[in-house]
This record gives sequence, C-alpha cells and structure tokens, in this order.
Amino acid sequence: MAVTWDSWTRLTHWLLVLAVLLCWISYEEDYLQVHQYSGYLVLVLVVTRILWGFVGSIHSRFSDFVASPRVVFHYLRGRKHNASQVGHNPAGGWSVLVLLLLLLLQATTGLFNSDDLMFDGPFHHALDSSWTDRFGAMHEWIFWVLSGFIGLHIVAVLFHQWVKREDLIGPMVHGGSHGVRSPRPIWLALLMAIVIGFGLYVAIQYAPKPQVFW
Repeated sequence: MAVTWDSWTRLTHWLLVLAVLLCWISYEEDYLQVHQYSGYLVLVLVVTRILWGFVGSIHSRFSDFVASPRVVFHYLRGRKHNASQVGHNPAGGWSVLVLLLLLLLQATTGLFNSDDLMFDGPFHHALDSSWTDRFGAMHEWIFWVLSGFIGLHIVAVLFHQWVKREDLIGPMVHGGSHGVRSPRPIWLALLMAIVIGFGLYVAIQYAPKPQVFW
C-alpha cells in the first residue's frame, strides 16, 4: 500500500497526544502514579520514534523531512518549497524535531523529579540533591515551553487545514497516498518499543532506593 505516513508514525502521533494529555490531567488532579506511568509511555514512544526516524519508512525518516536552516529561512519568508515534496514542509520538519526533543527532556527529567512529599521519580536517589533540584526546575519550565510549542503546532495545522486548504490531519489518520514505496512493517516498530520499554523497566528496578535510617 502506498502511503505518506506509515502505521507506526500515525499510531505514535495519536498515542503521544493522549499520553501528554493524560500526564497533564493526572498532574493537575494529583494522580501521581498515573502521571508517572503516562510519563514512562511518553518516554518509550519518543525514543522509539527517534529510532524510527533513522530506520522507518522513507517519509518518517529525518533525512527525508529535515531541511537545512537556509531552506527553512527562505520558506518562512514566503519562497515556495518543492511542490513535489511529500510529507512535512521545511518548517514542519524542524517543529517535529523540537517537539521530540522537548518531550524527551520532559520525560527524562521527570525520572529524577520529586515533590518532596508524596512522590519520588525512580532515579531521584541516584544523584546528589543539587542535581535533582536542577532536574526538577527543568521539568517545570520545559512544561511551559512544550505547552507553547504544542499550541503553536495546533495553530499551524489548523491554518494549513482551513486557510491554505492543505489537508494535514487526514493523512495522519488514514496515511494519505502519494505513490511512495511500501512502508516498513509495524511489527518492527512494536518490537523496538517493547525492547525499549523492557530496558526502562530493568533500569527502574535497579535504580538506587532511598536510604532508611533507624
């Protein structure tokens, strides 16, 4: 089947939407265990998506949609990019990288975070308190930066969808069709996600535990 976005890229996109939303709601409602496990899901999905950016289907690879800064600059100034290009436009490609990086940092810093009362991240006791304090502060401000980029992403998609009449939402649901070669099988990505998830589980099991003083 000829598609723009393969099954794993689409599934990852919508699972990340749900996982990030769940992270936010669970934090606001003080469901810290739900917040913790949804954060694990974000981390596994993002790491898998990054690897998929090197070994996945052609239009899911970074080499296919990450343009040079010069091309992005000209695109933002109004110069049309290659009309035959399939997938992300030059600005959209870089927005994907920024969002993945922010999600990776947010999920990773959460592993070391603590509220000093009810919750400790699994690696909170692996580092000195000065470092965990830094990670905690990063976890806070990255959230606001990430929220801004997510909002900008939504606005950009809606602008292209309604104003420029470019369907960006449809292909992320059904895959689109541009006559490109067959996508990589989803089982390969699922296997990668399982391995990454298991590695995270093992790392958490062997993470330093808090010292108990009697």
